[in-house]
Amino acid sequence: MLMVIENIVQKLDMCKEKFPCSEGIVITDLETGEVFCQKCGIVQNNSQDRKNSALFSNDDFALRNGSKTSLRLYDMGLSTNVGNLNHDSTGKPVDYKMKNNMKRMRLWDSRSKTKNSSGRNLKTALVEIEKLKEKLTLTDTVAERSAYIYRKAAKYGLIRGRSVKDMSAACVYMACREFDVSRTILDISNKLQVKRNAVAKNYRLLFQNLRLNVSVPDPIKCIIKISNNLQTSESTKREAIRIFDNLKKLELIAGKKPDAVAATIIYMASIKTGENLTQQKISKISGITGVTIRNRFSEYRKYVQLI
Repeated sequence: MLMVIENIVQKLDMCKEKFPCSEGIVITDLETGEVFCQKCGIVQNNSQDRKNSALFSNDDFALRNGSKTSLRLYDMGLSTNVGNLNHDSTGKPVDYKMKNNMKRMRLWDSRSKTKNSSGRNLKTALVEIEKLKEKLTLTDTVAERSAYIYRKAAKYGLIRGRSVKDMSAACVYMACREFDVSRTILDISNKLQVKRNAVAKNYRLLFQNLRLNVSVPDPIKCIIKISNNLQTSESTKREAIRIFDNLKKLELIAGKKPDAVAATIIYMASIKTGENLTQQKISKISGITGVTIRNRFSEYRKYVQLI
């Protein structure tokens, strides 16, 4: 902790009365309350009692206000809880009768914070979002944004009648899209064990009603992700990126699903490098059907020289 020191320049005759030296500057430590001479270092006996005063600078002011608020917490971190210690004010353990009363107080304190169905729904959803954050290794920023989207959807009445898990997964996917995090609906639905179609349906509902700025996934990131999951060689990965650049210049990428484009380009690159990955294997890893890969392949093959 930084010590706040105040220099008080007093008259020399006052310094002579308090300290044996003839000259010097009297220094007052506002944290400890000690008054001492800068030259001889002798501390005055009758030091002022200021140990109980709280001293902090403007930079440290926010550190003394408790933990920061967060949308990921049901009460945003502003409520208080009944402690778990069964002790009185003197530190002695309470008797069994008071212990039971304390247990009931904690129970009703917990229930009072979610006294309606919308509160319980929000509390459950925030737990699901936190689970997805851990399973998908997402940042706190993405999780915070997911909680914000869910709260906004609840405010607009989009939650009623829909599964909490499905809507939570859709909110996380929308937050990932906003921050350009490479996570697909299939990744999220598999981690939360919900149906992919249900998550996609809820995502479209959020997109239509909340009007948030959602960016289109970058196919380059999809290529790198699928290639890493397939454990392809670096030559195949570089060839896939080169094929993508050529197709982009010909304006053949716009309007196509990025995952489908990435899966098809990796298939074409594997043929050209001799790695020869099967459509079935790529389809299983990427979540894109073999029919889609074949359709994109027949469209792109006349623009790419595979041999």
